[in-house]
Amino acid sequence: MLSRAFGALILAAFAAAQFDQIPLANPSHFTLWTSTIALGFDLNLDALRLVQFSLDAEPEWLTEREKLQAKAMGRDFMDITDTPFLGSSKKPSFSYPAPNSTIVRDVLPHLSTAEPRANLEHFTSYYTRYYNSDPGKASSEWLYAKILAYTELASEEQKPLISVESLKHPWKQNSIIIRIAPLAALQSDPITIVGAHIDSINHANPFLRAPGAGDDGSGTVTILEAYRGLLVAGYIPVSPLEFHFYAGEEGGLLGSQAIASSYENAEKVVRGMIQFDMTAFHKAGTREEIAVITNENQIDDALTEFLVLVIRTIRYDKKKWFHDLSMTSGTVDIPLVRDVYPGPPGPSSDHASWKKAGYPTSHTLEGQFKNSNSHIHGVEDRIDITPEFSFDHALHFSKLAVAFAIELSSY
Repeated sequence: MLSRAFGALILAAFAAAQFDQIPLANPSHFTLWTSTIALGFDLNLDALRLVQFSLDAEPEWLTEREKLQAKAMGRDFMDITDTPFLGSSKKPSFSYPAPNSTIVRDVLPHLSTAEPRANLEHFTSYYTRYYNSDPGKASSEWLYAKILAYTELASEEQKPLISVESLKHPWKQNSIIIRIAPLAALQSDPITIVGAHIDSINHANPFLRAPGAGDDGSGTVTILEAYRGLLVAGYIPVSPLEFHFYAGEEGGLLGSQAIASSYENAEKVVRGMIQFDMTAFHKAGTREEIAVITNENQIDDALTEFLVLVIRTIRYDKKKWFHDLSMTSGTVDIPLVRDVYPGPPGPSSDHASWKKAGYPTSHTLEGQFKNSNSHIHGVEDRIDITPEFSFDHALHFSKLAVAFAIELSSY
């Protein structure tokens, strides 16, 4: 009997021989796939799925094969098969005070690049983190264990406030939710959500290697570092604060839709959600930036303007509590830029699930879209493919995650 490791090598070699010479946007190679369970991949290519290519578009029935074709050709979508009624109830709107929390300065010195680097080195060692594969499942189990290990850093005052839940789905990979809430928190208390997705995909062929360093291993370790920093600093929120690690984003925002739907059904209130998807790439020869995404169909205007104020406070308020940012490795003294995803108005990442549900959302990117990581969705999405992959750059986003979390959960 072939070992799994040896079998994986054979499969990769066979797939490479079949598909390496076929352009990415050419769907003809998809016809070579068969519905199979191979090497831990549970993928029925003939299964029908209900897909929506924008929040305003009429849903379409596609096979799983056609979904993968669309993904390979750069089309964003939501697979709404399991959540067709998401957004069916009205949600409250919010206004946001100017950023003023002095607690942020106590957390930032605890952030580093060492932990994200070590975590991402392991996270990208999985053959793939495809959401319906055994390696994808194993990667979420490792992340859950890592989160539990970090949670041991919590103070005795913090520990009773923290819960960590690994959420099972109809597919193999689990999503993870960290919740930090005051003991007296009510069901109706508004929640602050900081999110990233944990799965990866190879667009040429989902059976091939997909280390997913940039998309979205970078976002995963970015918000994980923010969580660790908050624990070490002893932060206790006034209102519930959650960190979400979503499974199945590459399959059509599956994990985030499932969670947003469960929150909607439970009538939970969300004060604001931010998605960190790709945080570590700084293109050579370009200005280092934090990009704030402003596509109207994906974000909440009021929350996005609040996010802009948070970034500007971090950047410019050096005479007050951010004067000591030099204590951390790197600096957040980089400009912000407003940017939009080009092309059709498709749902680009998990914030779109919360937007569809009617909750206020925001999203940042590692730089302008035109300057973002071009190595994603393939075997080259590694931390060592280019010096442009920068943990110092990602650290800016960990700091932003901390600031966003504290500013919204401290009242």
